[in-house]
Amino acid sequence: EIGRGAFGTVYRAFDSELHREVALKVLRPVHPGAPFDPERALDEARRLARVSHPNVVRVFRADRAGDEVGMAMELIAGDTLAALVQQRGPFSASEAALIGMDLCRALAAVHGTDTLHGDVKAHNVIRGAGGRITLTDFGTSKDLSRDQQRGDGDFAGTPLYLAPEVFKGAPRTVASD
Repeated sequence: EIGRGAFGTVYRAFDSELHREVALKVLRPVHPGAPFDPERALDEARRLARVSHPNVVRVFRADRAGDEVGMAMELIAGDTLAALVQQRGPFSASEAALIGMDLCRALAAVHGTDTLHGDVKAHNVIRGAGGRITLTDFGTSKDLSRDQQRGDGDFAGTPLYLAPEVFKGAPRTVASD
């Protein structure tokens, strides 16, 4: 196990078909009887598969087994920005600006596929061993071409990082990302 979130666990795994290590994200009901929609979990993988950019994690495959969905993704050797700040303290202004530019490029690629990330935060950004910045975790993403006018029930993401307008009931948008 290399990570855990509200609806899933990420494992370091070996894909025997592709002959490489992957990050295997397994999405399942939080506890027995909890509502869980495997199709929504597969939609996360489909939205991520539309994006091709060096600053966005790549997904290789997704499979459903009963009430569980597994996503094989690129394994990035590194730490989240949250872990790095906790270990070393705040980034310098110039380093933060460079990270911000990479994240802007990543979000431009995501938004270019009519996808909204929905949970941009330091816990969902990994700095690889070589310095590459990678946006991960599309669990609260949405398809803007399908869900553009959705307002009610569109409250998703980590409350501390949500845009103020989303708290006021406005739908999530590219600007709120």
